[in-house]
Amino acid sequence: MSVEANIPVNPRNGRKQRPYNTELYKKMKSAVERFYGWIKNFRRIILRYEKLASTYKALATIASIIIHLRYRI
Repeated sequence: MSVEANIPVNPRNGRKQRPYNTELYKKMKSAVERFYGWIKNFRRIILRYEKLASTYKALATIASIIIHLRYRI
């Protein structure tokens, strides 16, 4: 599975503008900001006490599952 960036390039950087989907960007930006708002309730993840990336990823996954179960439609 390939992940593609959908973020516009800052024109002040002098780099060439790459095409991006504005509708998808607007939709996903709000989803990402809502996710970070929800995950702020998990202090251990936000402060990143864990030294190992694998442990941090596991805790972030557990927090995501809890958020999904809590706010399930």
